[in-house]
Amino acid sequence: MKRISIRLPLLFSLMVFITAAGISQSTRMKKPELKAFLQMHMEYPAAALDRGEQGTVKISFVTNEQGEVTSRKITAGVSDKVDSAALQLFDLILWQPAEEYGVPVAGQGEFKIKYHPGKYHQMVRKRGYDRIPLAYEPADRSGKIYTVKELDEAPSALLDTIYPDVSHFLAGNLVYPEQADKLAISGVVKLRFVIETNGLPSNIMIIDPVGAGCTEEAIRVVELITWRPGIKDRKAVRTCYNMSITFDPADELRNKYIPNQTNTGI
Repeated sequence: MKRISIRLPLLFSLMVFITAAGISQSTRMKKPELKAFLQMHMEYPAAALDRGEQGTVKISFVTNEQGEVTSRKITAGVSDKVDSAALQLFDLILWQPAEEYGVPVAGQGEFKIKYHPGKYHQMVRKRGYDRIPLAYEPADRSGKIYTVKELDEAPSALLDTIYPDVSHFLAGNLVYPEQADKLAISGVVKLRFVIETNGLPSNIMIIDPVGAGCTEEAIRVVELITWRPGIKDRKAVRTCYNMSITFDPADELRNKYIPNQTNTGI
C-alpha cells in the first residue's frame, strides 16, 4: 500500500506523514483548530497526571476508500493509561479518504498527540473543567454515529437560563466579523458536526462557507454550545447534526439560527 496524501476534516490533521509518487512530505493542521479540539476533548488520566508522565503518543493507522479507519496501533507510547486516552481521542476523528489522482483510495498515516502536565493544567483552567462532564448516562461505546431521524430523542442544547433557546444564545454570543460588516457581506454558513455522547461537538465540517471571517465565527460559536446528547435505546449516542447560521448585515440581531434535522449522516 502506498503512503499517500490523506485529506482531513476541518478540525484535525495534526501530523500525517505522506508519500505520493515517491515524494516525501508532511502536512500539519492549523494550530487554532488543533487547540480548539484539544481544549474540548482531551483528558489526561488522573494517575498519569499525578505521576508527571509526559511525552508524545504516535499512532499509525490505515483508512479504506471511504475514509474509515480499518486499523490503528501505537508505534510510540508514554504509558498504558496515556496511550489508552490517546486512542480514545483519536477514535473521535472522522477522516476523508485518501486520494490518488482525484480517486478515493486506501491510505495510511501517522498521528501524534503530545501530553504535558503543565500545558494540560493551563488548558483545564481555560476550558473550565478537568474531567469532561457527562450530560447523560449510560453512553453507547460502539462509536456508531446516528442521524437525528434514527434517534428516540434528538439532541437539545444545554443553555444558561438567560437564553430561552439557541436563537437567543447565538444573538448574544455571535460577533459579526468586522470585515464582513464593512463589506456588507451576507450569506449562510452551513455546518455539519458530531454531537458526542458527552454532549460536546466534534468533527465540525463546513458544507457551505461564507467569506470575510463569517465561517470562522460560525465555528467559534458552535464550539460554545454543550448539548444533551441524542438518545437511542436509553443510551447517549453520537449524533450527526446539521446547522445553518445566517449572516446578514441588515438584520437587527445580525444572525439567525436554522436547525436542520433532515440529517443523512456523515
